[in-house]
Amino acid sequence: MNNIIYSGDSFVWGEGLELYIDTPYWKSQREVYNEWVDDSESGGLLYKQTPESIKFREENRFAGLIEKKLGLKSIVRKDNGGDWHSSRLLIEENLSLDTKYIIHFFTSIDRNFLHSDINCNCDFCKIDRPKPFNVYVDYVHKVINNEPIDEWTQSRIDYLEKYEGIPKFNFQKMLEWEKQGDIITYVDFIFHPHRQRNLEYHIEQLKKYQKTAKLYLIDSWCNSTSFDHIRNNSYIESLLVPLKGYDGNYYKYYEEWECTFPHKRIDKEFPNTKNEHPTLIQHQYLADSILEHIEKDTTEINPIPYIKNIF
Repeated sequence: MNNIIYSGDSFVWGEGLELYIDTPYWKSQREVYNEWVDDSESGGLLYKQTPESIKFREENRFAGLIEKKLGLKSIVRKDNGGDWHSSRLLIEENLSLDTKYIIHFFTSIDRNFLHSDINCNCDFCKIDRPKPFNVYVDYVHKVINNEPIDEWTQSRIDYLEKYEGIPKFNFQKMLEWEKQGDIITYVDFIFHPHRQRNLEYHIEQLKKYQKTAKLYLIDSWCNSTSFDHIRNNSYIESLLVPLKGYDGNYYKYYEEWECTFPHKRIDKEFPNTKNEHPTLIQHQYLADSILEHIEKDTTEINPIPYIKNIF
């Protein structure tokens, strides 16, 4: 059966759509804290799933809506969430001559490992393979709050400085950057070369997938990823799906698009949930935008079998 692969994160997976089920239970859940996993007694949406909620989510996320319209099987991660590597892995494990389209929804560029090789055993990646941005932000937080730096964190910070050229925390420089934004602005600047390297590798892989299936891209919901790495990248820009906004206009960039809706995210429609994911109507508009773009795209490819990379 022909299929479409949808790669990305929880925005693709459909987190939060359960909250639109019109039953007494799910209506009541619109009034309580409902991120996927939380510290409440209930534990979050993860622990509230039922066959009913799973079916509703899979049928009403944009992948499910497109499947219903085109009759092409939708391939989406089984688990919620996702990073750049898991997106490629999903594609590589499922890409075949049966794949007609790949819809790749960019997540945050901070969700990258230091090295793209899944088998990397360097001193930073070995054992637990952390994500460098998370390590560095945690390190800065500890420095600012005068907390002790544990041996594991220090070893990773030392590695980043020695081999990746990422400097240790400088309080004075952070203060200078804070005038322009906040501490994340400072960390963003430090990590820009690393992020760009990961982006270039990611693009190399996307180009390989294009030999087998039609590839369409959706801009990242993460503003810094969109502004600093996606916009003005000619390759990515050429493949971005124009998204039809609630105002009837079309937008390449996700932030501009989502701001046209009565509710930007679920937490704006149901504030007590704190669930910052696309609303039910946004999934419908995403599906319509992709369907319209596929219909208009008349370019052809001559698919060849994809040979899986060994990371």
